[in-house]
Amino acid sequence: MLYTSGLLVLTCLADAWKGLFPYEYIKAFEVLNETNIPLKSAFDSALRGTSITNADYERVKFVWKHYEMKSIKDLLIWYNNLDVVPFIKAIEAQRELFKRFDLDMFADGVSLPGLSEKVMYQTCFNELQHPKKVPAKAFRFTAKRMSGYKHQDVVAKREFNMTLDHLNTLLKKQKNICVVYAGVSSYPAAGYT
Repeated sequence: MLYTSGLLVLTCLADAWKGLFPYEYIKAFEVLNETNIPLKSAFDSALRGTSITNADYERVKFVWKHYEMKSIKDLLIWYNNLDVVPFIKAIEAQRELFKRFDLDMFADGVSLPGLSEKVMYQTCFNELQHPKKVPAKAFRFTAKRMSGYKHQDVVAKREFNMTLDHLNTLLKKQKNICVVYAGVSSYPAAGYT
């Protein structure tokens, strides 16, 4: 309620915030058919240990009268619509947004980030040019590296029966090479050929 210049001006923004409903008062479906506003105490919550204010109860009475409610069921419908209607409006706006990208948010994506990723691929990478691959020579073991491996095996008391040719043949079979992209510094990419 708002007081201006000594006059009482009732401002009811009943649809602008969370509604009030007597959750704990409803013990059976038949209660929804009651034709009177529940008492103020019916809106108390033992679970949360709270009571509604006199102003909130006046708001409930205003809503009951304004929307010409005939039963508690009407109050429940009003209460649920305060939650559902804004949600539906948000979903409709979101659907319209994704329709601009030929995406149906309920069919083309599991999540909003997934849909956003599809939009990104549609808009950001249209003119992307992939760098040219310039194959490099296969990696070769050096004698110094091989002597290091031999030394490790001696210390670990393991037998080392490999030669440089044997190691280089294994590398060629595995096709582990480095790829150099034109215009980009050397980029090791094991497995690329």
